[in-house]
This record gives sequence, C-alpha cells and structure tokens, in this order.
Amino acid sequence: MVVEVAENAYVLGKSKSVFTIDTAPAAQPTMTVVEEQVWKYSDIVFWGEDNNFPARVVEQAMKVAVVPPSLFFHANMLSGSTILPVIKHYEADKNGVKEIIEVVSDPEIWEFINSVHFKRYRREAAVDLFWFQNVFPELILTKNRKKIAYISPNEAMHCRWGKQNTRGTCEAVFVSANWPNTNIQSKYTTEITAIDPYAYDIVEGTRDRVNDYKFIYPASYPSPGRNFYQLAFWDGIRQSGWLDILTKIPQLKSHLLSTQMRVAYHIQVPAVFWEKTYGKKWKDADPSQRRQIKMDYFEELDKILAGDANAGKAFVSEYGMSLDGKASEKWEIDPIKDPNHDGKFVNDSIEATANLFYALGIDLTLAGFASKEMGSRSGGSDKREALLIYLEKMKPLREIELEPLRFVAKFNSWTKKYPMLDFIHQTTLLTTLDTGAASKQVTT
Repeated sequence: MVVEVAENAYVLGKSKSVFTIDTAPAAQPTMTVVEEQVWKYSDIVFWGEDNNFPARVVEQAMKVAVVPPSLFFHANMLSGSTILPVIKHYEADKNGVKEIIEVVSDPEIWEFINSVHFKRYRREAAVDLFWFQNVFPELILTKNRKKIAYISPNEAMHCRWGKQNTRGTCEAVFVSANWPNTNIQSKYTTEITAIDPYAYDIVEGTRDRVNDYKFIYPASYPSPGRNFYQLAFWDGIRQSGWLDILTKIPQLKSHLLSTQMRVAYHIQVPAVFWEKTYGKKWKDADPSQRRQIKMDYFEELDKILAGDANAGKAFVSEYGMSLDGKASEKWEIDPIKDPNHDGKFVNDSIEATANLFYALGIDLTLAGFASKEMGSRSGGSDKREALLIYLEKMKPLREIELEPLRFVAKFNSWTKKYPMLDFIHQTTLLTTLDTGAASKQVTT
C-alpha cells in the first residue's frame, strides 16, 4: 500500500497515520523493559510468583465479613451513577469562572451508553478496579471495522499479559479461566491484541490492524513499581497481617464455644439436706441409689433454672436451726460467668475492623461502624458530608472507567462531530426536607 505524505507531514510508528510537524510527537514515550530471564519459562507475565495472585486474594478476603461489602460499596458508587455525553463551556463572571454543561443528544452515542453491553462493562469493570486495580475491557468492532460496536468486560483475574517486546510494550493479553493450570497453547486460552494507551497514534494504529476485530483496552490506577499488574490500594491491610487477625478471631471463638465447658450455675447443697428431705429412703439407699436420687432432684431443679419460659421464676429453699441454736447450713446458687461471652477478642476485632475500613478508603460514618471506644457520628449530616468528600475522591477512578469510552468516541468519530465532546458522571444525593430544597440533588 502506498501512502502519500505531504511535505510538512510524516508517518508515525507502524501505523499509516499522517500528522503535521506542528502536532506530531518527535519520539515515543519511554517504556521500561524487564530483564529477559523473567520470560525464560513462560510467554506470559505471571500475576504473582505462582501466577495465581488474584485467586489467593479473593479466597483470603472472602473470609473477612467487612471486605466484600466494602468493595461492593465502592463498585456500586462507581457504576451506579449516570454517564452523560456533554460539551463543556467556561465563562467568566463576577465570581470567577463558571462551567456550563450542555448535554449532547446524539442518538448513536446514547444508544451505545444505554446498551446492556456497556452497563455490564461498567459493573464488572468497577468490581475489578476495586478488587485488583486492573481492568481489561474488550472492544468489539463492526464487521466493516469502521466503528466499535460495543465494550465487553473481561474478568481481570482471567487475564494475563503476554511478554514485553523490545520496545517495552505488551502486545497481547491472554484470557483463560484456568490460570495457573494452563498455558497459551490451550484451546481454552484466547489471545487478544492489546491497545497501547500510551501511543500517540492510538486510533489509527488500531485501525491498521486489519486482521483484528476485537482489542483489549487496558486501564488501571498506577501503583509504585508495577509494570504490568497494579496492586490494589487496600492490599496493605492484607500484607500487614490485620486481615489474618480478622480471619482468625471467628475461628478462635468457634473453637472456644465447641470445646470449653459451659456451666450456668454453681449450686451448693448442704450435706444434711438429703437425709432431712428423703428420710428413711435416703438412709436405706445404697451409694448407687443415692446418686440416682440426687440426679433426679437436680434434673427437676434444672427445669426451674433454665429456659426462657422460666425467666423470672423464684427458687425457694428453707433452713432451720441446729441443736446448738445456730442457723443450719443453707443453699447457695451462684451464677457462673461464661468466659465465651465476656468480650474476648472484642477490642482486637474492633481495632482490626477500623484499620480495615481505613485501608479500604471508607469513612466509618458511611459504613455505620460504631463503638463506645472510638465514638460514632452517624447523623444524616455527617453521612452526607462524608459522602460528598468520598465522591470528590472518586473522580480519578471515574476517569479510569471513562478512558475506554473516550477511546470509542475518537474511533467512532464522535469527537469529529462534536469537537469538545466529553463524558461525566452524574450522582443523585439525598437531602433533608427542612433545608427548603428538594429531597434530591444532583452532583457531577
């Protein structure tokens, strides 16, 4: 194929894209290359030393009651908002700069973002982003390769990078549900071309791969020193050992409940009670018969002391005077404190849970976490303010979710039709009626 290049333009990289000298970059971004011996025994980048890191994280985290719902909360807050195609304008006024947002009502764009495929991508990408901080959405092209038909999600824990080339980029992602017990030659392993999000000619470079009808657009939030798989921001709670503590406390409690003796009362009966009560029957009884008399009596006594139906009932015993005029021995019934209900490990559990919420990036107010040791602010205003702060902190993560969609907008020529096109999240907030405002407000 012959490409005609204007006098003030040139071809960049492998693609046939033409850029003017004024706009085209003079070099490719620097990519670090990992030493070749890492690939000595494999054509993929291992995720963890045993290539099973995601599965091990899930297995460990699912044993702690706080982790799954916390990550579920994060994922819902990301995928539960409404995405709007907009054009932004900025105007100066007496208070500074005013942002004006105009919603784009293009049927093609709305059909794409309202499709079941895109909504499924949003849900699964949000889950993967907060569990692993890596997402691997798949972009499916139309048959004529002119547009991207839809975005399809891939399970992050099923994806493995192919090894780097000499330029430092990974050109493929291998997808399988059978890691680590599989390889790239398996018929159940699919190789998918990966888009390099750092490339300047990213759209045209994708178009030029004429034999591919689907691509993976990798997106992630960077973590220090990670070339391939980023490390979730909350993983410190796992590495520090707090997650182990929360895992072991229920096991210890369960062991105590199943092995320790549980006695509710210590009943002290005067030795003379039996002869006074049973008279001749007691005198004539042998040791075995006397033991049975005691057992029958205590079974009847236990019916009085135990059970919800007997709550509040009284037990009556009487004692008289001895021959020397002194009070004879009397009954004593002392409740025994159950060592399994005295708060063992409560403080450890509270501290570990609090640290876990901090690591997970959730304000304790939003989680409904409260303890007398740490105090609690759980009023509506506290929760609302905590939520507003949370949404502000969510903005960089929203950018990750929108990155593949912005690529679609360029590939499908939406940005040519609407040069200032962008996408924003819209979230509904609840307000109190006594503020004089509506019961719902919208934030972007």
